[in-house]
Amino acid sequence: MKISNETKLILKQTHKSKNSGIRQHFISDIVKENSLTLGAEIGVRNGQTLFYILEQNPALKMHAVDKKTSQFVGKIKEYKDRVFVHEVDSRQSPDYVADQSLDFFFVDASHTYKNVKKDLIAWIPKLKKNGWMIGHDINYPSVEAAVREVIGKYEVGPDNVWFYKNDEEYKGLQKL
Repeated sequence: MKISNETKLILKQTHKSKNSGIRQHFISDIVKENSLTLGAEIGVRNGQTLFYILEQNPALKMHAVDKKTSQFVGKIKEYKDRVFVHEVDSRQSPDYVADQSLDFFFVDASHTYKNVKKDLIAWIPKLKKNGWMIGHDINYPSVEAAVREVIGKYEVGPDNVWFYKNDEEYKGLQKL
């Protein structure tokens, strides 16, 4: 399905970050508040989000997935024991990550409907039973349509971050 992203959606933000309106602060809040220790960022680009979250959460280890890692791989020196770099297409089956092993993933790769849907389908099996699904740019109609189709619902944080906890008993984020 081809969906135009020219006109962005205006969605009501339901949650705020303790620190600011920047996505990496909000994701770091979720990691801290829930004592998450293993995550994946799908679509790393220059590593801005990845490195901030690692800096703020010393116990956290991350899989960094991008088809072009040269933009950030030189910056991983101080996190080398905590970052697992994978230069691959995010939509392919991530066999290098065990099923039900991740506390969370953050999807910020391609923003087409088809690719977001493939990313979610590929990565959801990698989550623990109560893992967090997080992504960026929910204001893009294609991203919103894919998230709604694959997951069914989501909540909105700062900077157009969408999130949902993969848990039947989850009633929404109570306090951050």
